[in-house]
Amino acid sequence: MSIILSIVIIEYHSIKEIQECVLHLKAHIQLPYEIIISSNSCYNDEQKKQIDSHEEHVRWLFNKRNEGFARGMNEGLKLAQGKFLIIMNSDCTMLSPLDTMISFMEKHPEVGAIAPQISDYQGNIQDTARPYVTLPRYIIRQVKRVIGHKSSILNNCMDYSRIQTVDWVIGAFLMVSREAYEATNGLDNNYFMYAEDLDWCTRIRQAGFEIVYFPEVKITYKGSRRARNNSKYAKIFISSHIKYWKKFGFFFGHPKRKNISL
Repeated sequence: MSIILSIVIIEYHSIKEIQECVLHLKAHIQLPYEIIISSNSCYNDEQKKQIDSHEEHVRWLFNKRNEGFARGMNEGLKLAQGKFLIIMNSDCTMLSPLDTMISFMEKHPEVGAIAPQISDYQGNIQDTARPYVTLPRYIIRQVKRVIGHKSSILNNCMDYSRIQTVDWVIGAFLMVSREAYEATNGLDNNYFMYAEDLDWCTRIRQAGFEIVYFPEVKITYKGSRRARNNSKYAKIFISSHIKYWKKFGFFFGHPKRKNISL
């Protein structure tokens, strides 16, 4: 039976979290699938043998070096055989099946990437679908976070209960079609971490596909938000966004959304 869905997860010294994530995925997926765990932990040969139990539907990939989130995901995506591909963080928890999301993608081949509604563990909807990050928007967003002491800033112009096209969605849980993946060759390896999801969504739209927010599927995810509390990660965060702006424009130049019937 051909694989419909490939799920790629990055592992970085998080074996227990990965095990819990895999168990949860298996309980929620009914169609033919595979789970590819791309490890950036650089374990030795003995550790690899202990970790890889050759579990059904699960494939481990041990990368030689930790070269970042984007490259680690890309190494896993190269092995993926599914018609639809998911990149996800290991601390995401599914609250509903993926069947409706896959059916939607099959009915709308013009949609290249789709993401669910994401809430934190208290049930608060997170701002995971966002407008393009220009330099002015970035500055305004950071000021709002500091002044409002907010971890999530919802867009007042957006109805988070409605299926709709959006500029981009975060990569904590993102499904792409095989066609969109092949048109873009996956994530850009030049990003070690941060902004690689923004970049990918931008290029998926440049390739002629649309990006959709799909709240009929729901997951929980908090995220570490390390860039706000750690100077090392803050520097990486800013550096990644500068790379993005140099590539697509500091103020404008991003591809426009199409008017499509959903």
